[in-house]
Amino acid sequence: SEAHQDLLTHHRTTKKMLQSFLAEEVYEALLKGVRDGFGFHGAILGMKRREIERKFDEIVAFAEVERFIDTPVKHYSSGMQMRLAFAVATHVDPEVLIVDEVLAVGDAAFQQKCLGKLGDVMGEGRTILFVSHDMAAVQKLCTTAYALNHGRIFASGDVNDVISRYLESVSRPQTTSIEERTDRVGTGALRTTGF
Repeated sequence: SEAHQDLLTHHRTTKKMLQSFLAEEVYEALLKGVRDGFGFHGAILGMKRREIERKFDEIVAFAEVERFIDTPVKHYSSGMQMRLAFAVATHVDPEVLIVDEVLAVGDAAFQQKCLGKLGDVMGEGRTILFVSHDMAAVQKLCTTAYALNHGRIFASGDVNDVISRYLESVSRPQTTSIEERTDRVGTGALRTTGF
């Protein structure tokens, strides 16, 4: 109906305006140092102004970015950005925290610091969905685990049992010949353009 089309058009326009506004706000926040841009990031995560002010120093110290506090975040290395993102995420008291390969960046000391913080979060009774290929970290943090292959769960339950099944699955040699595999495309032709 015409009213339905008008509503859809209005929705799309509003969505585009909001996306544009958020893109500008995010860009502006990236141009600022942590001190100036932190209020914006905290507000997005649902933090109140007082909470942001109360936790600011703790978050900056955990991320170890004190020396760079007035440097625009867009100039941070990817490791520094990950440190800061992890620090913010773990200090805002989420009910459920999703951590996806965060321990892949940073030195060994920072990784241990992160594991300790995750342990603290768990100790407070909050839920962590920890996604990692680091079996030692999974074993240290988790009691229950799921192993996926191409987005499908093939093992679940006790963390040690799932780790064993996962390690077996990745150490097994490929049993399907290349001609029989359906996950690959192409003609098999090879073209050499030079050495």
